[in-house]
Amino acid sequence: MIIDTLFEHGMCTLIPRGRIDSSTSGDFQHAMDYALGKTKNIMIDFKEAEYISSSGLRVLLSAKKALGNAGSIAITNCNQAILEILDLTGFSDLFDVDRNTTLDASQMKAIFFDVDGTLLSHTTKIIPESAKRAIKEVREKGLKVFIASGRDMRELQKILEMNGDMKFDGYLTLNGNVCINEKGEMFAGNEIDQGEVEILVNIFRAGTIPFVLIGEKERYINYVDDVVIETQEATQGTIPDIGEYKGEKIYQCLAFVDSEMRNRLENLLDQCSITSWNERGIDIIAKTGGKAAGIQKVIDIYKIKRSETMAFGDGENDLSMLKFAGIGVAMGNGVDKVKQNADYVTSSIDEDGIYNAFKHFKLID
Repeated sequence: MIIDTLFEHGMCTLIPRGRIDSSTSGDFQHAMDYALGKTKNIMIDFKEAEYISSSGLRVLLSAKKALGNAGSIAITNCNQAILEILDLTGFSDLFDVDRNTTLDASQMKAIFFDVDGTLLSHTTKIIPESAKRAIKEVREKGLKVFIASGRDMRELQKILEMNGDMKFDGYLTLNGNVCINEKGEMFAGNEIDQGEVEILVNIFRAGTIPFVLIGEKERYINYVDDVVIETQEATQGTIPDIGEYKGEKIYQCLAFVDSEMRNRLENLLDQCSITSWNERGIDIIAKTGGKAAGIQKVIDIYKIKRSETMAFGDGENDLSMLKFAGIGVAMGNGVDKVKQNADYVTSSIDEDGIYNAFKHFKLID
């Protein structure tokens, strides 16, 4: 059995696929034990599950007994068959069960958009007019709209100004690790552990690979080569100034490396996670961070439920937020892994993907 495990904002989400029965409950137990060893707050997301038998229920019961009053187990996205089993056995009274059984976009209150490949086309170098129109219309209907991007605020402002100064209710920059409201004020952050930062700064200073350190307001690179120039030109990114680390909090690092070096960095950095945004570009952030963690901070502030959120993305660094949101939408131009894990796959960015998804979910007329 495949069970996706997602750690975000102090919570572990388990997403089992298929049937949870006597032949697969061992895998479920193993995933549950691993989660319990890391946190006391667990979400079981059954959106990919078909059925749960008594063997699977015993895993849930055992976990609840192990936690006692020290934590919680919530259950969400059950199909009707699983809900009926939970009701029949009384488990719906023992656990916090979200009874939303369908992808009902009528309840949406907040929508989150990646930028590169989702809002911004690297073919036309602009945001499609259809996307601008669709986002403006849902915002006028009272839905809140947010950007969730690996870019920093300066780059986002430049992109939005070049595309008609679009309005958003907030910005989850640096992959959700610096959260900024519509007034430009930071309201939440998730910096990399200072001990890990010491290692990252040493990589930066060693100068063996092009490496960028990013704080709340400043970012700087150790050196620039052809790979940096070509990668940033391909993604309409700007090249940071060459600079020196001054001791500030670091929220994200960039490295311009091949797959072999990426693997070496993943093995080296215990407290960080790495995602790709280009064949030669990677983001390095705290393991506790990511776009899903940024969304959690937003819904905490606005008192919004996860089931009332929708997220759009196309790349590897969008995967966590598409799994986390009530409805995750993959762009038709997205990577296969993102499309496989989305609730819905729309058309590509250059074929009015955002507009068509809004029409599909009846968010616009």
